[in-house]
Amino acid sequence: MASTLIVPIAAIDSIVPHPNADRLEIAHVLGWQVVVPKGRYQPGDKVVYFPPDAIVPAVHSDRFGVTQYLANGRVKCARLRGVPSQGFLAAPDDATTPLGTNMAAYYGVTKFEPPVRTFAGDAIDDHPWFPRYTDLENWRNFATVIAPGEPVAITEKVHGSNVRVGIVRGERMAGSNRIRRAEPSSRLHENPYWLPFTLPPVVAMLEHFAQDHERVILFGETFGRGVQSFHYGHRGSLGFAAFDLMVGDRYLDWPELKAALQQFEVPSVPVLYEGPFDAATMKACASGKTTFDDTHIREGVVLRPQRERFDDRIGRVVLKYVSDEYLLDERKTDFTEA
Repeated sequence: MASTLIVPIAAIDSIVPHPNADRLEIAHVLGWQVVVPKGRYQPGDKVVYFPPDAIVPAVHSDRFGVTQYLANGRVKCARLRGVPSQGFLAAPDDATTPLGTNMAAYYGVTKFEPPVRTFAGDAIDDHPWFPRYTDLENWRNFATVIAPGEPVAITEKVHGSNVRVGIVRGERMAGSNRIRRAEPSSRLHENPYWLPFTLPPVVAMLEHFAQDHERVILFGETFGRGVQSFHYGHRGSLGFAAFDLMVGDRYLDWPELKAALQQFEVPSVPVLYEGPFDAATMKACASGKTTFDDTHIREGVVLRPQRERFDDRIGRVVLKYVSDEYLLDERKTDFTEA
């Protein structure tokens, strides 16, 4: 569930004092914060924002004076005198470039891609009626897509392996977000893609909707042994949590989805908040210990309107907000599966 690499021309929203350093300040840009030298920028200044996981060519990082702070050209989050700093700022080469322009191609910036790891299971040709899940854009880049007060649902974002399972025209299908996988002959409970078909509530729900629809697809995450460094209480086994459901040609609205998951008792991602949106509530939900039975931090949250809708900038409106703790965690694994 990838997000778009954006290196935008943006305006600084605000500058606030650094609580622990007289010579530093905190600049707020879009939904991000960057620690900067005191006096270098003012609110309203036009800047280029280079986000975490941008890989910046040395020819540009050298002239910006940041090469020594990058990891093989990769922008990472850092804690500067106790305050998270997310990316870096630079003055645009052309001050007349419009706000919102994506400068990634201009600077030759690419996106860091996590190492690819393939789990057990054979890749087979995908099916046009078995789509991938919606790409999740980062709320920090699109903070105005959801207006304050819009009814939303906020769920814990699970750091696992994205999975889709479904019944399409009577045929059972399963796969990762990218690749459909053949059904193994045995030991489905050890296969991260086919695991949900070993859960009677999942099978019952899929078969129920398949009676009246040619397509029903459940989207979720598998996690636990051998998946990522966060286990969510499943260090010796695999777990599964659903987060979305396509019935026919549409994703269910949040109230319908919640009712279906509850009716069939399908394991699902924890619901952290339902109600009118405000950014402070979202950020509070993203932080702290996971709500699963484990001791590690939360990766963050997924934010969605309670009624399905689309936006010209991002398409289907489902956004992620990754916690500051997760961005700064150097011990976490970050694999993606083929």
